[in-house]
Amino acid sequence: MRLIGPLLVAALAANAAFAADVTGEWRLQSSVNGNPVTIVCTLVQEGDTLLGTCKPDGIPPSPLAGSVSGERAKWGYDVVFNGNPGRVDYEAELGADGRLKGTMYLSGNPTPFTAEKQ
Repeated sequence: MRLIGPLLVAALAANAAFAADVTGEWRLQSSVNGNPVTIVCTLVQEGDTLLGTCKPDGIPPSPLAGSVSGERAKWGYDVVFNGNPGRVDYEAELGADGRLKGTMYLSGNPTPFTAEKQ
């Protein structure tokens, strides 16, 4: 019975070691109204918190905030495009291939995206 405690601690530690680390520069590919878009997000992970910036083509970088839980990450930022304020949010999962895949929400409207670390 005394072995169960150390085994449980070891199993939990091993599980924590395999949690996603999404820190880095990511090139996201998606489409908006049928037009391809590229967004570069620089993610900085501190524990389960995400900080950094995202920069769509032709728009200044926007500071982001989000979180990581296991292999899943969520983040978002406010943006002004052609004088119109908007919100961009992401829900992603880190795949075994090292890519992010998920949904980008443009002012609430969903569109799929993929991302590769640069």
